[in-house]
This record gives sequence, C-alpha cells and structure tokens, in this order.
Amino acid sequence: MTGEPDRTPTPPPADLPVDLRRVELLCARLRPEEGEELERIRWEIGKRPRGEGWDNVLWPIGTLDGRQLVLRIARRRSSRALLGREVTVLRRLRGLGTTLPMGLPAVVATAEDAVLVEWIEGTTVAEAGEFVQRTTAEDLCRMLATIHSGPAPEVGRNPVRGVPLATREDAFAADLERSALSGPDRRCAAARWQAGLDAPPWDGRDLLLHGDPHPGNVVVPPPTVRAAATLIDWGDTTRGDPASDLGALLLHAPSPALLESYRAHAAWTGIEDDATWEALRLRAWAWATRMALSLVLAYPSHHPLGRAGRRMLAHQTPTG
Repeated sequence: MTGEPDRTPTPPPADLPVDLRRVELLCARLRPEEGEELERIRWEIGKRPRGEGWDNVLWPIGTLDGRQLVLRIARRRSSRALLGREVTVLRRLRGLGTTLPMGLPAVVATAEDAVLVEWIEGTTVAEAGEFVQRTTAEDLCRMLATIHSGPAPEVGRNPVRGVPLATREDAFAADLERSALSGPDRRCAAARWQAGLDAPPWDGRDLLLHGDPHPGNVVVPPPTVRAAATLIDWGDTTRGDPASDLGALLLHAPSPALLESYRAHAAWTGIEDDATWEALRLRAWAWATRMALSLVLAYPSHHPLGRAGRRMLAHQTPTG
C-alpha cells in the first residue's frame, strides 16, 4: 500500500480555548454525581494539560481518596453536546445494576462544558501486543452485545454512525480513490462495501450504540494491575443499526469468529433470525472497510491505528 500521509492528524483549531484560568473557574462550578463528595478532593490543579484530543482537553486537578482526577473540558463548541451525551449514557449504564464485561469511565462531577472523571491508567489496546489485542477483542465483543441488548436512552443521533450504509456511499468512494490500495486489496474493499450495500438495511428497533469502539478507544491496564479493560470516549454514542459498532469491533481483530461470538452473547430481538444476522454480518464488514480506509488515510503506517486499518484492509477472508 502506498500514498498514505506520513504524519499523525492535527486536531482542528479550538474555538473554546482552555487555559488555567478557565480550569479553575470550572472547578469552582462542579456539581457532584450522586454519592460523590467533592469536599474530599485534594486539589492539585496542574499548570498544563495532561492530554488533548480533537474534542476535549484533559487537565489534572488532584485526587479523591487516592484516585487521580482529570477534568475533561470541551475545546470546541461542537463537542459540548458530545460531553452531555456521554454523561447521559454513562449514568444509564451504571444505573442498570449489572456487571459489565468492561469498565466504564467514572464520572465524579459535571460543569458547563466539562466532566470530572477518574484518570484511567494504561495504554490503548491499539498499542498492546497481539495476545492482549485478541483477548480484549473478545471482551469488547461481549461488552457490545450487552450494550446493544439493553434499553436505549434518548440521545442525539450521530450523522455517521448507526446510519444506513447508502448515506456514506460518496465518502467511501472518495476515500477508496484516495487510498492508493493495491489491486487485490482495492477489489476486496470494493466487494465488501458493495455486499453491505446490497444487504437488506436495518429494520429493527434502534439499539444503543457506543458509536466509535475502535482500538484507540479501549484502554488496557498495566500488566501489574488485575482489572478489566475500559471502553472510553462515549461522545459518539447514538441509536440505530449495530453494524457500525461491529465494524469497529472488526478493527480489533478481522475475524468472522468474533462476529459469531457477538451473536452468541447478544439478546436483542431478531438476532436469532438467520436472514437478519446474515444482512447484519455483511453490513458490519462493509463498515469495517469504511472505517479502515479512514484510518489509513489519517494515520501513517507506523501509528497503531494506521496499522489496525491496514490489517483490516489486507484481510482477504470472503464475506459473501
């Protein structure tokens, strides 16, 4: 494969600049989640952020009962709604009273344009070794099956996740043209996409979706810590066709067996129907191809997400 950019993508400019003054103001306006006592926080507000992404800045602010805390602050106006959506879904999932196969971000308090959360120690699964990637993919498979099978709260719609494949046709064609894939990989990508388009569209109830469970949004703990991996970044959560979540699942391990494992664990109405499942399976491979193209165009070959995209596109197992 040739033609990919040789640098990590640059986040879009911030239209909500984040500085120490804004952080201090937001800390003074925090509203605790039920059961949390902000009076117990040991405040140690950092002078600079701990990390910055496309939508949020992570700023260290201290500890609570030994737990390191960071303030996730919207750096763009468009990401305000994503933070609110994330808090809504995390509250709902924690309120189910069931043990989930993976961890969730722990929300401690909220403020306008900000969420106070526990810092999650570890690395993304995209950066982990092959064994950890395989075992974590199985955990994610069960996690998505659990989320999809439960109640779906009213959350805003994501324009590019959980939607009919036909709405992404122009974007797929443009990315396939730009990708400069080799002949066999290009033909396989086009065939997978077409098979998904030709499959019957989703006609079941709108399921709750994570929206973006790719390998960069799963954090695995250090080897010395016995804990489950954590599924993070719920800002893209939405309702709709589970095929887009399953496409992201295939980025972790492009394996037909992984989809069959998902089917064995999911309990939403209709999954037992073979025709429904076959259509979902084909749409999932199409979504995986679409997402993989986005990754190889955005990340260089040495980047963990770039590698995940290339692995998916090089996988030649037939889907028909």
